[in-house]
Amino acid sequence: MIPPDTKALGEQVLRETDPYRVIGEHLADVVRDADFADLYASDGRPAVSPALLALVTLFQFTENIPDRQAAHQVVVRIDWKFALHLPLGDCGFDFSDLSHFRHRLVQHHDERRVFELVLRKIEALGLVRRRGKQRTDSLAVLGFVRQLSRLELVFETLRDVVQAWEHADPGGVPPGLRARYLESRLDYRMSAAEQEAEMHQIGREGYELLAAVDDPTVVGAPPIEVVAVLRAVWAQRYRQEGGQVQVRADEPDAPARIVSPHDPTVRAGKKRGTAWHGDKVHVTEAQGAEGNFLTDVTTANASSGDGEALPTIRAHLAQQDLLPREHVVDAGYISGKQLAESQALGIDLVGPPLADTSRTAFKIADFAIDRTARVAICPTGQRSVKWSPRTERDGSAAVNIQFAAAACAHCRLRAPCTTSQTGRSLQLSEHYDRLQARRAEADTPAFHDRLRWRAGIEATLSELVRAHGLRRHRYRGEAKRDHENLLKGAACNLKRLTRAFIRRNARATDDGLHADRTIHATQCARSAHTV
Repeated sequence: MIPPDTKALGEQVLRETDPYRVIGEHLADVVRDADFADLYASDGRPAVSPALLALVTLFQFTENIPDRQAAHQVVVRIDWKFALHLPLGDCGFDFSDLSHFRHRLVQHHDERRVFELVLRKIEALGLVRRRGKQRTDSLAVLGFVRQLSRLELVFETLRDVVQAWEHADPGGVPPGLRARYLESRLDYRMSAAEQEAEMHQIGREGYELLAAVDDPTVVGAPPIEVVAVLRAVWAQRYRQEGGQVQVRADEPDAPARIVSPHDPTVRAGKKRGTAWHGDKVHVTEAQGAEGNFLTDVTTANASSGDGEALPTIRAHLAQQDLLPREHVVDAGYISGKQLAESQALGIDLVGPPLADTSRTAFKIADFAIDRTARVAICPTGQRSVKWSPRTERDGSAAVNIQFAAAACAHCRLRAPCTTSQTGRSLQLSEHYDRLQARRAEADTPAFHDRLRWRAGIEATLSELVRAHGLRRHRYRGEAKRDHENLLKGAACNLKRLTRAFIRRNARATDDGLHADRTIHATQCARSAHTV
C-alpha cells in the first residue's frame, strides 16, 4: 500500500502515464518478500526487504546507474518512492545492501530468480502466449578486464598470486617476489629481446613457486584459487624441457584460453572479423499481445558457436513452460542436429541454413547415395568402396564414404573433384537429408516471409545496449556476469510491461469515452423522438 503522504504528492506531480506511477499502482507485487524467503534465515537481525532491494535493482538496471547512485535515488526521488511504496521521509538503505542482495542470489545459484519473477507476472497477465512465436539472436559483451599482451598476462598472473599470498600470510612471501611483483611494475619501453628474456624469467619464477606449493615440507602457501589460475596459464604459455623453461609459440585454443587472471572465465571471441574478450549473450524474445517480451537471456562462452546455446535456451524455456511453436533464428543457429532436436520438441526452427562449404566443385548433393545398400555413386558412375560409421563432435551419427584411389586417379573429373591421393571421400551426417530439405525451402518466397520477423530482434539488442548497458559487464566472475545479464533483461521486461499497462489503460479510457458518447447520442435521439 502506498503511504498517504507519498500517494497524495505522487498523484499531484506524476502523470498517470509515468512508468513509476504505473508500477506503484499496478505492478508493485511483481516481486514479493515471500519470493525470497528461502534465501534468508528465520532468526537473527531483520534484513532489508528483499522485494524492495529487487525492485530497486530493476530500477537501477532500467536507468543503467551504479549501486551508490541507485541507493541515493531511493531517498530523493518521488517517483521511486511512489513505486516502492515508501513514505516521503524514508531514509533508504546503504548502497552496499544492493551488492549483498545480488551476492546472496549468486551464492544460492539462483541467478535467474528475479528475471523469472518478472516473466511470471507477464504470463499471468496474458501478455505472452505458450507455444507462440519467438526469435533469438546473440550479442558480443565485453568483460570487465583489460586486454593484455602475453607478457602482461603472465606478469599479472604471478602478481595476483603474490598479492593473494601477501594478504593471507604477510610474513610468508619471499622478499624477492614481494619486491618484484608488488613494489614494481613492468617497463613498457623494453626491446623485443628484453621482453623475451622477461618472459623466461617470469616463467622460471612461476615454476619455482608451483614447486614450492607442491612440496609438503614447505610451510605457508598462497590460496589454492589463484594457484589454480597460475597452473592453467603456465600450462598454456610455457613448457619445461630438460629442466629448461620454454615459451610456447602456439596460441592455446580459444574455448580454454585464459585472457586475464583478474577474471579467468572470460574468453576470447571472434565473429565476422570482430574480436573481443568477454561473453556471447543470447537473447530470446516472444511475440505478445501487447508487444514483445524477453523470455530468456543465456550467457555463453565467447568462442562458442550460436547453435551450441540452443539446447540451454530450450531448457530454460521448458522450465517456464514457454517452449515456442515457431522459433526464428539466423543461420548461425541452424544445423541438422538442431533442426532434429527442435522438431522432437514440437518446435519449428526457422532460419536460413549455411550453404554446403565443400571446397570442391562437386558437393554431396551431386552424388547418388543409397543408405540401404551403404554405397554412393559419383557423377562419373564410380561406386564407393568403403562405408565407415563414425560419430561427429556434436554426438551425431555419421558415415565416412571413400572412393577407390585408383579410380579417382584416372578420372576425367579428378581436378575439380579432389586433390587427395587416397581418392574422394564424403562425410555424411544422419541429419543431411533434413538440412538439404531446409536449403531447398530457404529459396522460396514463403520462407523469406516467415524469416522477415527475425530482423526485429536487432532493435531489442540495440535497446539492451543503449538503455541498459548490455555491451559491457560491470562485474567479474562467470555467475555474476550471467546474473548481470539476466537483471538487464528483467529491467527491459519491466519497462515494456509498464508500457503495456499504459496502452491498456489508454484503450480502456477511449472505450469508456466512446461508450459515453454512444449513450449520450442515444438519449438525445430518444428525446427528439419524444418531442
